Amino acid sequence: MVESQSFSPASDGDLVVFVWDNIDFTNPLVRIHSECVFAETFASNFCDCAEQLDLAMKYLLKNGGGIVFYLRFDWRGAGLSAKVKATALEMQWHDTYESRKMIWVKPEWRKFDKVAKYLKDKGIKNIRLLTNNPDKINGLWKHGITITPTKLIVNSKNMNIRKLYKTKKEKFWHNIDHHFFK
Repeated sequence: MVESQSFSPASDGDLVVFVWDNIDFTNPLVRIHSECVFAETFASNFCDCAEQLDLAMKYLLKNGGGIVFYLRFDWRGAGLSAKVKATALEMQWHDTYESRKMIWVKPEWRKFDKVAKYLKDKGIKNIRLLTNNPDKINGLWKHGITITPTKLIVNSKNMNIRKLYKTKKEKFWHNIDHHFFK
């Protein structure tokens, strides 16, 4: 559990935004995170979402805060029912990419338009985005947001999550170091 600091929450339904007080809005540290019922509520060991959110929050706190966008749609936008079907396939040793293809779901459904709109409405043109995911970078860049990617260092002992990170690197093109898999 991450200790809380002073922040201001806001929401418009499918986007919850936490902004730490006294951050530098000229180039804030930003994390975009999607809701994950399996990991955040049921502690699934087939999903890294809760672990990633915890790592990101600790990094933000250590570095003076920032902005967290919490997207209120599960499983990269494909929905909870798709997540249930795909997780059943993953429990049969298919990777997350294969499981999406097997149930006819695109690997990435999320759009980051609302995140970009929020940033623009606040006059934020440059961010340090805490991510390994090129889709998040490209999703904001196409809206004219200048991004300095800041890697989220992953280091899980869970073998299912290690397999997930390997798949993310090889099939989703995430920026995860090769030495992690040795």
